This record gives sequence, structure tokens and C-alpha cells, in this order.
Amino acid sequence: MIKRKEGASMSEFSESYHLFSTEQNDGVELLKRAWLRGYVYPASNHWVTIAPKGKIFKPNKRLINSNKGTLVHLINAEDHGWSISVYDGNKRAFHFECAWEEEVEINQDEYNRERMVELINQNTNKLSVVTPLDITKVFYFSDFEEFFERDPVNQIAGFLRLDNYKWVSYEYVQAEYKENSSEVINKGIKMV
Repeated sequence: MIKRKEGASMSEFSESYHLFSTEQNDGVELLKRAWLRGYVYPASNHWVTIAPKGKIFKPNKRLINSNKGTLVHLINAEDHGWSISVYDGNKRAFHFECAWEEEVEINQDEYNRERMVELINQNTNKLSVVTPLDITKVFYFSDFEEFFERDPVNQIAGFLRLDNYKWVSYEYVQAEYKENSSEVINKGIKMV
């Protein structure tokens, strides 16, 4: 996990992809098939985290079109919104987006609760079996305060068992690599 600097008060702008795999090299191969630069974290809890170079907060079409497995795209723009998408191959099977400036706006056009339940429950490293109601509680809230109390980004990451999603993006890892490359290498993160 990339951490913010001590005393920093900046907002988190994380964007990461998570390939359902137990092999770090599957992430490396996905970046190579897409002809993209990026960073690949070691496998953890049946997920390989990928931070590809590309336009921030936009689906990386080259990565998605080269995907052959299950790929999760997670965005956390702490003070502005968050989203999560699940791709089976290059087809989006789930999408949920929540943004706020003055009012909360939710895009749930491709909200497929059953696909999210299936994905979570197929992971042999899951903490417990989840139900459709468990997922509904993550994605639906009555007001802004309830939203922040529930902390849906961390809830869904916990259900999925994602370890590397906080303060992770191509830009964050690149900055850390430039500052202290041995620290990134010591974490087992591969650069493509």
C-alpha cells in the first residue's frame, strides 16, 4: 500500500485494477498484451493489483480489451465520489458509480448485484459467504451521513478481499518509485 506523506492533507485519488488470479505474472502479461506501462503488485487473497498508465478516472480500454479473466476497476476520489466495475473478459458485467459535489448522484445502470455476490463468494479467501442483502447494504443509503458511516469503498474492498487499493494509482506508485525505487522493488511490485 502506498501511504500519503506525513502531515499531508491532500485527498486520496486512487484508481486500481484487480485481476482475479493467484499469479502476479498474469497481471504482467495483461499489461504486455495491452501494450501498456504500469505496476503489478504480488498476488494477495486471489487478486493481482495493476496500476496501468492511462487517463485517470476513465476505463483503460486497452487494458480492458486485452483482459481474458475477471477484472475489477476501483476508483476512490475521496472528496468527490467512487466507482467500481467488474469486467468478464472485455465485457462490463457490473458497474456502480456515486459522485457528489452539492448533491449525491448515483449511476447504477449496470448494477448487477448477483454478479457481485457470485464474484465475492467464488473467492476461496473470502471472510464469509455474502448474500444479496449484504451487497445492497453497501450500495444503497438514505442520506450523505449514512454513506460516510458505511464507508462503502472499504466495505466492498473487504468483501472482495482487496489489499492494495488505498493510495494506489499509476501516479502514486510512479512518484514513490522515483523517490525510493528500492522500497517499491522490496514490496515485490513489478514495473512493466
